[in-house]
Amino acid sequence: MKKTLVLISTFVLSYNAPIFSQTVSSSIFDKTDDYVKEMMMTNEIIGLNYAILIDGVIVHKKHMGYANFEHQVPMTNEKLFAVASISKLFSSTALHKLLLLNHRNVNEVIGDFLPERTDLPSSWLKLPLRQILSHTSGIPDQIDYHVYLAPNSDNEVINAMKDKPFSAKPGEKSKYNATGFFLIRLVIEKLSGEGFETHMKKHYFEKLKLSSAQYGGFKNVIKNRVKSYRNVNDKLEMFPLNYSPTMYAAAGLNINLDDLILWFQNVYNERILSKEVLNKVWTPVHLNNGKPGYFGLGWEAAKVGDNIHAVGHGGAGISSVRHFYGDGLKQNISVIFLTNGAKNWKIYPNSIGANIANIVMTE
Repeated sequence: MKKTLVLISTFVLSYNAPIFSQTVSSSIFDKTDDYVKEMMMTNEIIGLNYAILIDGVIVHKKHMGYANFEHQVPMTNEKLFAVASISKLFSSTALHKLLLLNHRNVNEVIGDFLPERTDLPSSWLKLPLRQILSHTSGIPDQIDYHVYLAPNSDNEVINAMKDKPFSAKPGEKSKYNATGFFLIRLVIEKLSGEGFETHMKKHYFEKLKLSSAQYGGFKNVIKNRVKSYRNVNDKLEMFPLNYSPTMYAAAGLNINLDDLILWFQNVYNERILSKEVLNKVWTPVHLNNGKPGYFGLGWEAAKVGDNIHAVGHGGAGISSVRHFYGDGLKQNISVIFLTNGAKNWKIYPNSIGANIANIVMTE
């Protein structure tokens, strides 16, 4: 019987997509390029870089469009993208490494890690790290209250949110949450004894030779970074992806395609976390009712077929990282799809990445 991937809300996939063959013909990438060109036209994407990996090996990458539309600067593979919430993959993976090194675990509550932080609401301190990572804590989300991702200080976030009600009882709902990753940053700094940026630079960007990787919002001058765009009232405008150090664990990473590939290969090849730990990180956390939520322990995660799983993260609705794996596949596939925005999104990057995977799966 032919196995298929099912359609789900988090990882949108085509129906009736067969599993991988043992080998993939290079001609299949002409098909993926044609599909991506079609998506460029359909969505009026300004520029993009995309890559396909099979079993952790890069097999295809391509750039299209413009890095800067107003000056008609062509896209190249070297350009950096503001990857927004894809940053959470880096910070959550770093946190799991620190938990291992410090013999701690995700079932401990925030107060166990931050006992000195009496400025944090007691209700937050009682939440297990597992619920924070999986977006199931119900903690009030600062985005809902227009406290965006460039606050001036920790106190600004705490004072704005400390009296706000929970969106749900802990463990009841799977709801994306930025405030939780403010806490993740605090835990990383406590366990490492280093500032967040310092820790990420020393142990990941420098150690793994991710020479392009750096944090900063749109106000920061970052060499070779693309200009990001969005549609406002049917007009193309610059997309002000603004972030501050307070929220860098949630968003704020800038990186080029090759370095994002290299980081993922280090994850895939168990150079950061073991397969045993990754399996836990990539397993959807169950809600109080026993149903799986939309997230694992920091990664979006879902089962999309018989013994087929999908993990990754989107970024600002304009970029996506997706990895499909499991015993139901003869070969695992990863798709990295980075854009600097579009004028008319009809099919979003998460879906585009999944459809690229499906094209390869038909070969």
